[in-house]
Amino acid sequence: MSRLGQINHVKHIFDKHALIIILNALVFSKLFYCSSVWSNTTQANLDKLQAVQNFACRILCVAKKFDHITSLLKDLRWLPVRQQLYFRFAVLVFKCMTGCAPDYLTSKLVRRSAVSTRTTRNSQLLNIPFFRTASGQRTFQYRATSLWNELQPELKLCPSVMDFKRLLRRKLLDDGFI
Repeated sequence: MSRLGQINHVKHIFDKHALIIILNALVFSKLFYCSSVWSNTTQANLDKLQAVQNFACRILCVAKKFDHITSLLKDLRWLPVRQQLYFRFAVLVFKCMTGCAPDYLTSKLVRRSAVSTRTTRNSQLLNIPFFRTASGQRTFQYRATSLWNELQPELKLCPSVMDFKRLLRRKLLDDGFI
């Protein structure tokens, strides 16, 4: 937040494009560092991250402290923090499923067709690991499997990571803010 305060004091010197570059370099790079870990945190921590993003949006749009921020985020085409973390985790899972991720991650995900020899409509889904505890359900393996099984078929069939990112981002922006 202190960097945002410093940027806020000198925002009149820069144009909008330069402010976006500064915010991406100094704020959002730190905000979404280790996003796969942040996506599993409590709502209180996500609210703190959302406050940082809202402040950055207010700096960029020259909005007052109590102005409504949702319309400004939509105008900038920025995803709220929760959706941004979902987006980044979904991209990581897509990379795992297409072989673009390291083996230590891709080996955690097992298709149902590898577990059972029966051909069913669910054979292309992932086998959901059984965890009794909430901490087990917060693991990468469980969350990645659940996310992949919930994705729409047209997203799973994207030919490249760039197409997947474009379609998922458009879907998240069009569906409205959560």
